[in-house]
Amino acid sequence: MAGMAAKIVSQYFESKETKLNELEEDLLKIGWNFQGGSMVVFFKFDDSDTHVHLEGLDFIRVPEDKFDSMYKVLNECNDSYSHVKFVLDTENGQICARDDDVIQLDSCGAECFELMIRMVKVVEDAYPRFMKAMWA
Repeated sequence: MAGMAAKIVSQYFESKETKLNELEEDLLKIGWNFQGGSMVVFFKFDDSDTHVHLEGLDFIRVPEDKFDSMYKVLNECNDSYSHVKFVLDTENGQICARDDDVIQLDSCGAECFELMIRMVKVVEDAYPRFMKAMWA
């Protein structure tokens, strides 16, 4: 059954005229624009097809000398948003948006689409705060 959720999600996105890229049997990727920027969202499904991990990347790069000033904003954002958490990836110098959720095979297409839209909206809302912390 592993990989079935990814197939269902992929088909659902295609029905919405949105193309996902399949990187592996259980890993999908999509690029998405938001006001002020863009991001890449990855969907990683567990072996039982009952959980999905979303990871939003490439929406902001943080120079190493700004890491310390970014932690306060990350904490504020993590306190403000209940479903998406932000993490500073110091190895790659970027902020990551993460979400883990339970899914069901019969509705995982719509669920994952909604989870992605929610993540993009949260990133779009938080983006000016990150930019202000970097350039203040």
